[in-house]
Amino acid sequence: MKRTSFMVLACVSCGLGSVSCGGADAGDDATHETEPQFSVDAQGGVFTGDDGFKIEVPPGAVSAATELTIESIEDSREGAVGPTYRLGPEGQTFAKPIKLTLPITVELEAELGENTVLDAYGFSAPTGSDAFTPLEHHEVSAAELITETTSVGTFYAGMIPAAVMASQHAYPMALAADETYLYFASGGTEATAPADSNDGYIYRVRPGTTEVEAMTAADPDPKALWVNASHVYWASGGDNDPIIPSALKRVDKSTLEMETLVEIGYLLSVIGDESSVYFGDGDGHNIYKMPLDGGAPVVLAADAGAPEYLAQDAENIYWTGGATTNKVYKVAKAGGDVTAIAENEGEPAGIAVDAQFVYWANTGDGGVFKAPIAGGAKTLVYQGGSMGGLALRGSTLFSTDMSRNRSVQAHDLASNSTVVLALGQHFAWRILAPEGQDVFWTNGGDYRFEGQIVSYRAP
Repeated sequence: MKRTSFMVLACVSCGLGSVSCGGADAGDDATHETEPQFSVDAQGGVFTGDDGFKIEVPPGAVSAATELTIESIEDSREGAVGPTYRLGPEGQTFAKPIKLTLPITVELEAELGENTVLDAYGFSAPTGSDAFTPLEHHEVSAAELITETTSVGTFYAGMIPAAVMASQHAYPMALAADETYLYFASGGTEATAPADSNDGYIYRVRPGTTEVEAMTAADPDPKALWVNASHVYWASGGDNDPIIPSALKRVDKSTLEMETLVEIGYLLSVIGDESSVYFGDGDGHNIYKMPLDGGAPVVLAADAGAPEYLAQDAENIYWTGGATTNKVYKVAKAGGDVTAIAENEGEPAGIAVDAQFVYWANTGDGGVFKAPIAGGAKTLVYQGGSMGGLALRGSTLFSTDMSRNRSVQAHDLASNSTVVLALGQHFAWRILAPEGQDVFWTNGGDYRFEGQIVSYRAP
């Protein structure tokens, strides 16, 4: 246990009660190495530590002279972004909530940008307990978190860790979801990895559980997923291996029967609607359209670059060309001319769309941008390090940053503000935000079998 020095600010002359500490004159600022004591009465008072920790007791919170103790504790908890404090004496309660200011001191590789804060909460536990729960009231800035409590105990500022649904997978990178399952593709775990390290499986897991089920036999390099009511579709590849043809495949959700719908190019992406499936070919640099049950693919767009990320609305397919073209595109589902929405981008990757704008993430320059669907100048939404995946739900855009703070963000498009949901993620790639569900993302891992599928409670 570490007891740090505090500075006590007294407000006797203002009628806010008194502050005393270790016998010092309550009217003077004092620094102490021993456990501070904060004396307050029915008029209320304020205690401020020299590290920014602060207690504000409103009038009427206590009915008589009361002495509180404050300790700073060396206690590193998962998700903590600041020091831990213990308030006493045990059993003390307050008739009105007291306000606590908890400093945020976590060391970040990159400073948070303007209008960006951590998704931090005040956590509390009764004295002598490790049963920490988030406090209801919280106001967060870059440097501190303000919360309230009606009892003493142990407190710290922290973030809610993402829940791990699947772990120790080889480079999971594809996600899809329906109302029942989350689906993902990976190279398997160390115990189940195929002999060919380029092969992998399609898995499913119910949100809120860790019971992962393989839906397919080993398949060459599954890269991308899309799901409808009856099937899971995926892009099967083999690292552009000419001996193992790339293909669009699907598996029946009920029978687990697998089908190859077409062998073509080097498939990187797949998405679909009620009648058709659309997929991107990184070999021929084409966007294709095909009926859901198979048939002859039709080229919707040529010279499409490396179309690894797709998005859609009722009328159009949108994609990014990656470093091959550094462009963002759209084409009508019915066919027609291809429109370049943005050019000279820094390796554009993840893409999303709403009724008015197209959003994309640049791996190269770390920017998340938007531009009107109808055409017009782009606008910076967020500046990160190396942005990867995007997902849009309502007016919230979610993103993954693969470098610097290795973080996952939620961007409120209405207020132009950003909340960092998670830090220190191991190479977060794809992200998914189904309506009414948690937010899910893949952590590829720095090495093989370090990959994870995680969920985060919906903000």
